[in-house]
Amino acid sequence: MRELPRRLWHIFGGLSLAIAGFLVPEKIFLPALISATVAFLILELTRLRFPPVNRQFLTWFHPLLREKEASTLTGTAYFSMAAVIVFILCDKSIAVAALTFVAVGDPIAGMVGERWGKPKMMGRSLAGSGACLLSCLVAGATLSAVHHVPLSLVVIGALCATLIEFLSLRVNDNLTIPLVSGGAMMLVKLVVTT
Repeated sequence: MRELPRRLWHIFGGLSLAIAGFLVPEKIFLPALISATVAFLILELTRLRFPPVNRQFLTWFHPLLREKEASTLTGTAYFSMAAVIVFILCDKSIAVAALTFVAVGDPIAGMVGERWGKPKMMGRSLAGSGACLLSCLVAGATLSAVHHVPLSLVVIGALCATLIEFLSLRVNDNLTIPLVSGGAMMLVKLVVTT
């Protein structure tokens, strides 16, 4: 479990943001989220431009970072940007579900894939993707019960999140999973209700 601190940060940090989005009134939450995201992006761009700042950043956050993030934006930056976009463009319940899927599904897929990674398809662990789908469905069913998200939307969002996790696109999945799963759920909701 070489990435355990990072994965725990991913789960607990991501779920904390999703829960805050669920509980805090939108007129407070959204401006705070946008402000925090802009401040974090300024920090990211500053550390990438100035090597001494970057060295200090890497020293402080080493257990939470992957090697390539020494010279690129971190997964947290992509997650923050995705959170802003889904909370602006989607219903609150759908935004919360989309963030929950990436917060839970992606790290669980990594942990299961690392431990029981065979067989593979297209270089990806089928066990990891299965764990992603199952964890997204369980988290989504919980949201469905608590926040009245239709179960059909949860299933669509969980399937989309799992597909994006499996495809391992070039764009960071902390951005693509919430955007695709949230966008698909919102689109289906709009089509069904109109």
